[in-house]
Amino acid sequence: MLVSKEWLNEFIKIDAGIEELAEKITRSGIEVDSITDYSKDIKKLVVGHVVSKEKHPEADKLNICKVDVGEEEHVQIVCGAPNVDEGQHVIVVKVGGRLPGG
Repeated sequence: MLVSKEWLNEFIKIDAGIEELAEKITRSGIEVDSITDYSKDIKKLVVGHVVSKEKHPEADKLNICKVDVGEEEHVQIVCGAPNVDEGQHVIVVKVGGRLPGG
């Protein structure tokens, strides 16, 4: 079974580091096979605010979004997701960024 430390924190307060927690769980009789840190691969991931959304002039299913990612100017993102709309907060991987798992 896969269990996240964040999920465990919803039920009990955990002050131990992940290695120490794994050791305590194993000593209690539940073997911890492995520890996966999904955050180690994340690079340049930010929360952006969609300022505007317009239909792409040359594609039926694409939109051009202006997104505030905390920089001086808003970035333009061409997006095909039908559920993105003006005023929403969205996850943005900036140029050169990386998501978990590559």
